[in-house]
Amino acid sequence: MLKKLLLSLAAVFLILLGSLILLMGYVFNNPDSVFKAFNSVTEKIMQGQAYEENEEFFLQGIENLNISSRSVDVNIKIYPGNTLKVSLHGKVPRYESGRFISQAAESDNLHLSFREPIASSWVQINVNGQETTQESDSNLSADVYVPQSFKGNLLVTTQQGDVRLQVAKNLLYEWDLQSESGKIENSLGENEKPTSEINPAEVGHIKIHTQQGSIFVEPAP
Repeated sequence: MLKKLLLSLAAVFLILLGSLILLMGYVFNNPDSVFKAFNSVTEKIMQGQAYEENEEFFLQGIENLNISSRSVDVNIKIYPGNTLKVSLHGKVPRYESGRFISQAAESDNLHLSFREPIASSWVQINVNGQETTQESDSNLSADVYVPQSFKGNLLVTTQQGDVRLQVAKNLLYEWDLQSESGKIENSLGENEKPTSEINPAEVGHIKIHTQQGSIFVEPAP
């Protein structure tokens, strides 16, 4: 009985081994077919799906508003509302569920950060010396609506993400725009000269710093 069982296991092992050898032979002799099948499957897995995440914050008592991201583009719009509104939208891989906006409040500081899906990830295959890679389809950008009434310190920092700021020409702000390797464009020009003495409490403070991302400042439409 034991002898028959061992013979059966050996037969199954040899069948599996033979199937594996045949499969490997097909893979190495037909890499184009393998790549085509690989691309078809991974494209479906990595294909992005529409995503949107919204948040709203009250800024009473907040003096310092810090916004940061690694590669998410940030669009800052100074608007006449009363609350800070944030809309993160774009595409994320199907196996990502979010959330991508994180917040931390301490005393008079509010820090918002935008993270990317883990899946800036990729799948790689190498067959017979030929290599192919599939990257996840992920692309997010953030629209941030800052109330005109907020006259504290607004600090925006990114690594690779671009920053675009829209503000009305008649509003008073102190600017500090810095980028290590990105370009800086300011089409807003000089603030309109006030006709009366400036009240420091009415002047906002905006600092934008990027590493590789570009900075664009433009008048609000």
